[in-house]
Amino acid sequence: MKRYELEDKEKKVLQTLAQRGAMSPSQVSAATWLLPGETMSVLKVLSNEGFVLMRNDTNSPDGLLVAITTEARLFIGRAL
Repeated sequence: MKRYELEDKEKKVLQTLAQRGAMSPSQVSAATWLLPGETMSVLKVLSNEGFVLMRNDTNSPDGLLVAITTEARLFIGRAL
């Protein structure tokens, strides 16, 4: 299994999504107090690592919905 070293911002985003469920990127930004551009950068990294899924959603204010993966939930249980 791959070993992950996450930055504090990445951990904060994962914890927020784990607690609150799927959210739009702007909701993640508001909940974590990260700037919108910073939030998108973190989400892209987490998506590339397989920790979050980002999908189009016409009901989302940003047109995207972000949710954590099963792999992320397992990681959170072990590391955070």
